[in-house]
Amino acid sequence: MHLLETHFPVCKLMEEAHQDSSTRWSFKFHSQEVDHIVTEDRIQWAISIMAPYKSPGQDGIYPVLLQKGLQSLLYPLCKIYRASISLGYIPKIWREARVAFLPEPGKDDYTNAKAYRPICLTSFVLKGLEKLVDCYLRDGPLLGLPIHP
Repeated sequence: MHLLETHFPVCKLMEEAHQDSSTRWSFKFHSQEVDHIVTEDRIQWAISIMAPYKSPGQDGIYPVLLQKGLQSLLYPLCKIYRASISLGYIPKIWREARVAFLPEPGKDDYTNAKAYRPICLTSFVLKGLEKLVDCYLRDGPLLGLPIHP
């Protein structure tokens, strides 16, 4: 608890998330954009570039599971990703993160909370969707109208 309070002072542990409607995005993509963002080829790319044995998030899904089962998962993932973007909704399990604290090398005193750095382990299914949207934004809207040079 001390590590959490030190590294995330304004955050509170939540037993139950607030109503799902409060987590919807305030904007929506058009269906042509969604079909352009989420394709089976792009999903294959996004999943294939993940390091296979990285630690999973709360859902327990390792990238290697997605990579080895991709042929069976491709169609359902495509439908789920398109629905998520179209509805502006991220499923609850994807929003959960597991925090691990790693000791920073070279510190003299590991009794101090600042001698550790937090890493957030989130869902690789969500990371796949993030890669698709990031690729779309970088190769599309942000090319013509960058946020900052």
